[in-house]
Amino acid sequence: MGLFSIQTDIMEYLKSKWRIWFRSLDGDHDNKITNEDMNMSAKKFEEIRKLIGDKGPSGSEFDNTNWWNNYIFRKGPGVAMTIDEFVGAIEDSYQKVKAAFRQEMERCFGDISAFVTDNMDRPIQEQEFAFGFKVFGQEDAGQVSKAYQLFTAAHGQPTVRHIVDAWVQFIVDDDENKQDMIKEAFGN
Repeated sequence: MGLFSIQTDIMEYLKSKWRIWFRSLDGDHDNKITNEDMNMSAKKFEEIRKLIGDKGPSGSEFDNTNWWNNYIFRKGPGVAMTIDEFVGAIEDSYQKVKAAFRQEMERCFGDISAFVTDNMDRPIQEQEFAFGFKVFGQEDAGQVSKAYQLFTAAHGQPTVRHIVDAWVQFIVDDDENKQDMIKEAFGN
C-alpha cells in the first residue's frame, strides 16, 4: 500500500467523522446548515442553561451566533453550507496546518465548556451529559446512553474535560486504531 493510498484512507476516515458532525449540526435535517439550525442550537443552549442553573459559571454567556460564525459557517457568517461544502472547508483547514486546526477545535469545544463551567474537572451527571449532547443534535436516547457508558467505562465519572477532549479527538484525530468514543457512539 503506497503513501498516497494511506493518506487517502486517513482523509476518508476524517471526512466520515466530519459528516457525522455536520449531521449533528443540521438540526432540521434538510442537508444544509443554515441560520435556522443555528437558531435551533440557541434554543437548546437555553434549555441547558436552565438545567445548569447555579452550577454554571457566574455571568457566563455563550454567544451561539459568534460560535457558529467562528467554527461552523466556514464560507462566511451565516452563509449556508451543504455537507460537501462543510467537509471541504474543514478539510482545507485541516490540510493547511494540522496543529493550528487542533488549536481551533480546542477553542471550539472549549468555548462551549466555558458556558457549562469554569471547572473543567467538574463531574458531569448523566442528565447533564444527555442535555449537552442534545445541543449537538444527538437526541437518540440509546446513542447518548451508549456514549455515557463509553465515557464511564474509560474514565469512571466523566468530567467536562473528558468530553471536550473526546470531541477534539473526534474532529481532529486521524488514527483509526485509537478508541474514538464520539464516533463509536454516534457513527452509525
